[in-house]
Amino acid sequence: MRSGRNKQQIDPNLKPEELQRQGYARCIRLLGSREHSSTELRTKLANVGFESDTIDAVLQQLIESGYQSDQRFAQLYSEQLLRKHYGPMGISAKLSARGIGSSLARESISAAIAESGLTWAEAAADALLSRFSMMELSESSNPGSDNGGSEYDESEYGGSEYGGFEHSNATEHDANDFVELTAEQRDEQREQAQRLKAKYARFLNRRGFSTTDSIKAIRLAAETVSE
Repeated sequence: MRSGRNKQQIDPNLKPEELQRQGYARCIRLLGSREHSSTELRTKLANVGFESDTIDAVLQQLIESGYQSDQRFAQLYSEQLLRKHYGPMGISAKLSARGIGSSLARESISAAIAESGLTWAEAAADALLSRFSMMELSESSNPGSDNGGSEYDESEYGGSEYGGFEHSNATEHDANDFVELTAEQRDEQREQAQRLKAKYARFLNRRGFSTTDSIKAIRLAAETVSE
């Protein structure tokens, strides 16, 4: 039973010119399906038996002809990942895994968020809105805490950066309903709101958003669903 497609290996006895021609043709086919980083192409050529000297020559030819560009790849991939609701650290990690250096990664990520017209907090809020229901997000607003919904147990989030989280978009009706609850019910609602905020913060952390942007995003998302 075959576990996958067999990769056709090149004939190492071919002349260098023919090996380069075949390597170039393979890369053109790969680039016809999507952009590739030079590291990706290098790995794929090596996997089918091309030597490093041939790979270097093929990549140089591709770059000079304009068919391959790490800058173009990094820019397009950053934009794609942003549309998929990844944060800057998440995008950077994926670019690094494809051989993109830190300087080019930062430049591409900055260009992607600028092109989107969003702040990272707004992008993180969009990620929450795409993943969680409006009902879940509205339950995290915690309308009845004594400080206007800003009670935020930083122990739930693993750091003091979460202290001082503010949320003041509760309606007067919600606040009045909360006052009528018993102390035990109020505590239960506060705890539920804290659990939800911790859940959202963990989700955004996994997507590569910073703690600061996550805090802002949770507030923005709650405000959006309450409008």
